[in-house]
Amino acid sequence: MLANGKDPSVEKRRDKIRSQMQAANTFNAVAAAFCDKRKRDGTKGWAPATATRSKYLLSLLRGTIGHMPIVDILPIDVLAAVRRIESKGQLESARRTLQLAGAVFRYVVAAARKPSDPTCNLRGALTTPTVTPCGAIIEPERVGQLLRAIDGYEGLPMTKLAMQLAPHVFVRPGELRACRMGKI
Repeated sequence: MLANGKDPSVEKRRDKIRSQMQAANTFNAVAAAFCDKRKRDGTKGWAPATATRSKYLLSLLRGTIGHMPIVDILPIDVLAAVRRIESKGQLESARRTLQLAGAVFRYVVAAARKPSDPTCNLRGALTTPTVTPCGAIIEPERVGQLLRAIDGYEGLPMTKLAMQLAPHVFVRPGELRACRMGKI
């Protein structure tokens, strides 16, 4: 290096700075920054459960594209990564992971760190999960069986009261759980 007119200590320092900058521009680092931003987005911020789920889904990409510099990631890289999730039978997770990866890439494009989103042309590339509707009791005999089963419940009294009230008010379980008694 000295023969080329370069100082080895300066070059070593530059290499260290380059490697730190490259580490900060990997998909993992940018995805973490995106998640932090979404948690702090004021009234549009992620709820804690959404943040946890989103971080988990993005962590599924850690072994495939996570270590790659964000500017080097191509659509085929993202597709291969989500297809790996899909091949395990996790169709919904693969679909949501692709959506989140797209959000991360749009965040990168908005920050002028990449010219385009590599996921925009991947719509329809994954298998669509089949949706199975939740069962509903529509036969009168079965409604009676359900009400008798609720009356025979021997768990917590508050739970029994909530189950007895639910068929009369038609609210979701979370809404019933969060309701407050008002003055009548």
